[in-house]
Amino acid sequence: MNKYTLLLLLLNIFFISNTKSQSYTANWTDLNSRPNPEWYDKVKFGIFIHFGVYSVPAYSTHDYAEWYWYNLVNDNGTTQKWQDEHFGKNFQYQDFAPMFNCRLFNPDEWASIFQKSGAKYVVLTSKHHEGYTLWKSNQSWNWNSVENGPGIDIVGELTNSVKSQGLHMGLYHSLYEWFNPLYLADKDSGNPPTQNTYVKEILLNQLRDIVLKYEPDIVWADGEWEQYSDYWGSKEFLSWLYSDSPVKETVVVNDRWGKETRGVDGGFYTGGDSWQPGHLVTHKWENCQTIGSSYGYNENEPAEAYQNSTVLIQQFIETVACGGNFLLDVGPNAEGVIPNNMVDRLYDIGKFLSINGESIYGSTPWRIQNQTQSIWFTTNTITGAIYAFSYYFPEDGVFNFNEIIGSKYTIVELLGYKNKNPITIEIYDPKGINITVPFVSPSDYPPFIYVFKFINAY
Repeated sequence: MNKYTLLLLLLNIFFISNTKSQSYTANWTDLNSRPNPEWYDKVKFGIFIHFGVYSVPAYSTHDYAEWYWYNLVNDNGTTQKWQDEHFGKNFQYQDFAPMFNCRLFNPDEWASIFQKSGAKYVVLTSKHHEGYTLWKSNQSWNWNSVENGPGIDIVGELTNSVKSQGLHMGLYHSLYEWFNPLYLADKDSGNPPTQNTYVKEILLNQLRDIVLKYEPDIVWADGEWEQYSDYWGSKEFLSWLYSDSPVKETVVVNDRWGKETRGVDGGFYTGGDSWQPGHLVTHKWENCQTIGSSYGYNENEPAEAYQNSTVLIQQFIETVACGGNFLLDVGPNAEGVIPNNMVDRLYDIGKFLSINGESIYGSTPWRIQNQTQSIWFTTNTITGAIYAFSYYFPEDGVFNFNEIIGSKYTIVELLGYKNKNPITIEIYDPKGINITVPFVSPSDYPPFIYVFKFINAY
């Protein structure tokens, strides 16, 4: 055996040994030691989609229209009264399923909208707390989108379209189901439950099914808060997901795997819904934000409940500045159409990113996150650039960034600035930079937010 052959053999043995070492046992210490795949931190922006039978009534006097069935039973008759008036007293929630027709559902159009928004990943509700699945699940017989409703494998079709746009596809999955008799029987067996029939027969089979069929890059758990992770079988599932599944190298998960795990165990942290801590969080986290008040489509939601594009972009910036990803929700209607006011917001964010993407994608938090509530920072550790986001234009045209250290080599650029009149800078010792931007035509300024790029500054 020559030296070259021996070297190849040794490298092969090392590779096999290293690959085998990437298995994770079913305990939180080991599972938490797995780093998130790098792609997730780099992309920063994703789209959340809440879509299901609840998209038919599309009604809530509370925040969340996707909780319609729960509200039907638990809100002292308000939702039941509305349903009786509109659909009759003998109408049941299950009767909405055939009305979930998705007749205008076009997964390629959805994926195109998401791509134009600048999003790099998508998370679809494969199953919400109502138990209705958006694929043909053997554990949800006749309560899925293939057998009862539109006759479409929504998960499969959207997965193909999203991936064809070069985006990462993720799947949300609720651990519990409000009214599943197997889960309710488990719940009634004790506290904590002394049996886990629902988990063994329904939940774990469904989780493995969506991973094996659709190979998502994100598994986004929810509905964990009533039981500990031991009941849900979360550690066993994640051990398989990280060690033996077809997506073990690329998949990312969140932290909603048991009533004790949020902000403690799992992958990225999610806090509460629309979590915006306002300070640096050193563990990777995500802000799952709504455009209006509801995640699912709500026809009862007033126009003023919808946040405008500038506010959403500001929330996006603050999330990234503090180390998070921004997952912005859309709620399509029962015909499969994303409302125009939501699409408009997505296109505006896409316009912002087309100009300022370098300040977001691949960025990291700077040494401070903000100077005021209207001035925030990110940096790119590869290029060394610092980015300052200003939400306002000063009356005198002078922007003051008192935390940045400059020198005679410092270069400043206003991203998207179209006028030839130069921007001037004044550097202070030991720190601080003033930037004077000329008063020119409004069309020469970038829209929404002013983003300054600093080279050779600290």
